[in-house]
Amino acid sequence: MKGDIPLFDLGTSLGTDIGSKTNEADALGINSGMSSFANPLSGAGLVGPGSHQEELVLNYMEMPKEMDTFDIPLLPESDELSEHPQAAAALQQLQLLLDVTADRMAVAQDGVTEGGAPLEGTQKLSLDGIEPGACSLLYQTLGEGEVALMVLNDQLTTRLRVQETVLAGVWWIQQLDDQQQLQSQWLEVGAIPEAVLDEAFPPQTPNTFELGPLPGNLLNGASVVLELLEKAAEHARTPLQQPHVVNLSLLPFSPEDQNFLHLRLGGGRVAILSRGYGNCRIHSTAVAGVWSVQYFNSTDQLILDTLEVIAVPQVACAAREDLEDSAERLREIFDALMPAEEA
Repeated sequence: MKGDIPLFDLGTSLGTDIGSKTNEADALGINSGMSSFANPLSGAGLVGPGSHQEELVLNYMEMPKEMDTFDIPLLPESDELSEHPQAAAALQQLQLLLDVTADRMAVAQDGVTEGGAPLEGTQKLSLDGIEPGACSLLYQTLGEGEVALMVLNDQLTTRLRVQETVLAGVWWIQQLDDQQQLQSQWLEVGAIPEAVLDEAFPPQTPNTFELGPLPGNLLNGASVVLELLEKAAEHARTPLQQPHVVNLSLLPFSPEDQNFLHLRLGGGRVAILSRGYGNCRIHSTAVAGVWSVQYFNSTDQLILDTLEVIAVPQVACAAREDLEDSAERLREIFDALMPAEEA
């Protein structure tokens, strides 16, 4: 197994070439002008008065050419697993963590998301002591799921690379140093890795939730930002159980509105890609609790542009039912790989 997790081809998914970007933040579209939110001067996705040019051209929506589908991981042979006891032991430990986490979620009453999964309290399984062959076999067994994310440092280079496995709620995480070399890796079981909760936003200041000076020629930018800041301040005092959503796709926004929105909210340190039939791209902002959540269809056209105030958008999180299903699926995988007398 190579040092890097083979994450999704994020460059292809985002319509750009990762190799041409200076860092992975650019590849995920953070502050790089690939969306109307990241580039406030772009007219892409804007509706309402002042958002269209005088010369109208009839354009037909492009038909989908391909679609991401679920791929069942190619499981190793049972004799391969027996040759790497560390991989078998890791799967057994992972099964225990999944069972404990699923049981805890089932009885949790406080701090739950809409899907019924508490965001806090993940379980970790270190992979640092596993020899390369066992680690490669473990990765082959767990495969790749639909969600990938990055946690950036202050220099906007990647600190953590995260790939969800085919077992929803099981995350393969790699920690990188300043030279982008692998330092440590582990599996984390839970709704979302705890680093997303801890590091998505910069520390709060007395001005975090203040509107600040307003530029001229705004249509709805000031009212939208004020609404978001008020909800974010409320969320900081008492975490919201349900997201407060502002649908930008339905609002008339001028370029000045987009520019003000971009400058006032800024950029955070977490970028998430959830793929399926199209992509959902999620970026944290510089205002604690405020996330940009954008949905794209299979032809990479922006179809829904929203801002959410919540701990983490639900679309990125594994629900309680997901963890329960994952615990059952891993048990089936392990039974299929290990002979009855060895399981």
